[in-house]
Amino acid sequence: MDISSEKAYPTPIANSPLLPLLLLSLATQRNSPRQSSSFKEEYDYIVVGGGSAGSVVASRLSEEPCVTVLLLEAGAKKPPLLNDVPGLGRFFLGTDIDWQFKTVPQKNTGFALVNKQVPWPRGKGLGGSSLLNAMIYIRGNRKDYDNWAAQGARGWSYKDVFPYFLKLEDNRNNEFLMNGDHASGGPVTVENPGYQSEIETPILEAAEQLGYRVVDSNAARQTVPAENRTNLDIVGGAHVKKVLFDGSRAIGVQFDYKNSEYLVKARREVIVSAGTINTAQLLMLSGIGPRKHLEKLKIPVIADLPVGNNLQDHCATFLPFVLNTRPMNEKLTDPRNIKEYINNRTGPLSSLNFISSISFLGGEAEDFPDYELYFAETTTVIPKEQGGLKPIFYKAIFSPYENRPMMVCLSQLLHPKSRGTVRLQSTNPYDPPLIDPNYLDDPSDIEAIVRGLKTCRKIGLSEPMKKLGVKPFATVLPGFTKLIPDLLLDKYFKFLTQLGVGTVYHPVGTSKMGDPRDPTTVVDPLLR
Repeated sequence: MDISSEKAYPTPIANSPLLPLLLLSLATQRNSPRQSSSFKEEYDYIVVGGGSAGSVVASRLSEEPCVTVLLLEAGAKKPPLLNDVPGLGRFFLGTDIDWQFKTVPQKNTGFALVNKQVPWPRGKGLGGSSLLNAMIYIRGNRKDYDNWAAQGARGWSYKDVFPYFLKLEDNRNNEFLMNGDHASGGPVTVENPGYQSEIETPILEAAEQLGYRVVDSNAARQTVPAENRTNLDIVGGAHVKKVLFDGSRAIGVQFDYKNSEYLVKARREVIVSAGTINTAQLLMLSGIGPRKHLEKLKIPVIADLPVGNNLQDHCATFLPFVLNTRPMNEKLTDPRNIKEYINNRTGPLSSLNFISSISFLGGEAEDFPDYELYFAETTTVIPKEQGGLKPIFYKAIFSPYENRPMMVCLSQLLHPKSRGTVRLQSTNPYDPPLIDPNYLDDPSDIEAIVRGLKTCRKIGLSEPMKKLGVKPFATVLPGFTKLIPDLLLDKYFKFLTQLGVGTVYHPVGTSKMGDPRDPTTVVDPLLR
């Protein structure tokens, strides 16, 4: 247990006298997967990427004792112990367990951001982006899966995937278990958070007063169990540079490990599960991608496929409010709260990034919303150090509220119509790819976010929130001389969205699944 390395991460409890005790309690509960320091020249399966999906695939494949599996992960080190504390998750953005990507300058948003670039965190280490996310369990809307099937992804309708949701779930909420949409006994624990913020009840009361219903949105550990299998080797710090081919068949991978280059063969399959960005990058480096792009970089073309196209992401804009409660960082550093977490795994440190509630709203059909709202306590440190804001905008909007308790309401677009791309910057596998989500290229995307911001404002100004002392920020955006009247809210919120959106960390689409006859498809419904 290296206390000094834990202190190096920018968490608010780094200097707490209770840090050693907290780390000890975390160390006793952590069951980290065994990582291999050596590996064979050949395996049945090679899995590239130890994220949420890759870890599960490697674990399931290695259930057969006669099958050998190599799992390669670029992240070199085990995540810090403090990363296991839910309430500290957001403080690891921008650290060494984050790829720290940025988008290319955006055309339609980002005017308040440095170089008009949106920071794009992606997890780097065993667990992938689950190292950085908020641990919120949400299934996709059933119509999303049915749309996949309608576009040629047979076997992926909601009816097809629903049994697998039940199989993986170990739901601890008896009320939810009774409705038939949830199950227990699976490998993924789903339970109520161990902390309820002061703002949660007023938010729900306000929503109900405005005519919204409070429901279960999901109605209608990955590698560790495999840690002692001798047929599974897990290698961290392995940067895969290329998938190797014999004709059109993948036969192995080339990767760097501890300053040396290695080549390992696969008897059966190479499975690339490196995430939306890194999967597209690796495939193109290996010769699978748009012919013109590969030829421009003098990469031999194995298959001319639209890898890197169809990039889409959930983006959001937020409204900030000042609170009449204790600041978030004060709650996190309170010795009583740290002791509560050590003893019971409850209290503010158990919060899901201090997100108090989530709402799915809007849309032409009630069962297919087009925006999502998050209500979360936060601190000005987040927009200052992680948001990429230009100093002039940070000073105008947030400086007056430094060290004050605050919350934000995020309005997130659920079904973006804008499409972007991932492209290679060069043939160097260590150069970050060119990420262009092309945010807000379709005007309807802005309209959905604006509708959400208007709902944020209604809830923030409601009587239950006023009783809690919630007030919108009184600061004025650069370019405006005064606060905006209700008549101009649409125009104002559109301007706010154009100033800058943030990713909500859900990029998809760069290796599109569908009918193999569809020219926009990269993989078939069997993911080949």
